[in-house]
Amino acid sequence: MAVLGVSARLALTRSGLPSDLPDPDINPLLVNAFLALQLSGGFGLFLIVLTALGSRHVKRNATWYTFLVAWIISCISYTLVFLLGQQNAPSFGPCVTQAAGIYSAPALTSSATLAFAIDMLLGVRATSPQRPPKRQNSITLTLVFIPYVLWLAVFVGMLAFGVSNPAQTRIGPNGTYCDFIWDIPSKISSLITIGTTLVLLVIEGYIAIRLIRNRNLLKDRQLSAMAVRVIIFSALGALGLGVGIAYELYSIPGASFDVIMAAIPAGGALIFGTQTDLVNVWLFWRTQAPRHAEQYDDLKSSAIPDVPTPRFES
Repeated sequence: MAVLGVSARLALTRSGLPSDLPDPDINPLLVNAFLALQLSGGFGLFLIVLTALGSRHVKRNATWYTFLVAWIISCISYTLVFLLGQQNAPSFGPCVTQAAGIYSAPALTSSATLAFAIDMLLGVRATSPQRPPKRQNSITLTLVFIPYVLWLAVFVGMLAFGVSNPAQTRIGPNGTYCDFIWDIPSKISSLITIGTTLVLLVIEGYIAIRLIRNRNLLKDRQLSAMAVRVIIFSALGALGLGVGIAYELYSIPGASFDVIMAAIPAGGALIFGTQTDLVNVWLFWRTQAPRHAEQYDDLKSSAIPDVPTPRFES
């Protein structure tokens, strides 16, 4: 995970990318930390998705998968040139693709996280004594696909800009990933993140308050644990909001901001990968007591027929 040096600068010049990167400003330890967090977060989330898909004991809704896959795509976007073995000297193609990816990833992750939160909100509201009418599958489909439609639109737009303006593509000043010299794409990305995170915090705050005030729900261990996860995830959302604001104010953040940003998917893997049903699948050699359906209290959202509804385990 070495960072750019003199040989890399020469390679960038040959590939047509700007080579005005100030080597003294790059901190190799922070670059390595950034890559390690992105890779570990992406791998952890990928392992969680594989476990959930491969085990009949793990039940999740489609928006949960949408949320995790979105963050996996984000991790791949931020480490693309490293995964291709070009971290030190990326060619134009991978570099411009990564630049388009890192500007479109926030639109995907923030909207997918918001969709997941909306689904949780509808599930919590469904536990009220006066249950609302059953939701149409079209709502679930919308929550699943809109984040990817938004992401694809932003990605194609950014890629078209980068291909049309090759001089704008460069290795970022922090040495972590490729970006564009023009700061408008970064501001657009930051504003999307800030706007969706604000809405996300309101929704997650409401969910947490609703669960805390409903003492009957808190007597259920699974629901209590879920409330804690919601609060922790809200804190991560606030952290992401802070990174977005800092990016907007300073335009070009230090590598430490990149490391904080990379900690979000790693934290998400830790939060959502420590649920009891997932851990029990991984610890398959342990003898497990038989489970009864009544142990779980579904906070239901209407599901796509072949996708199980979410269960809030500890």
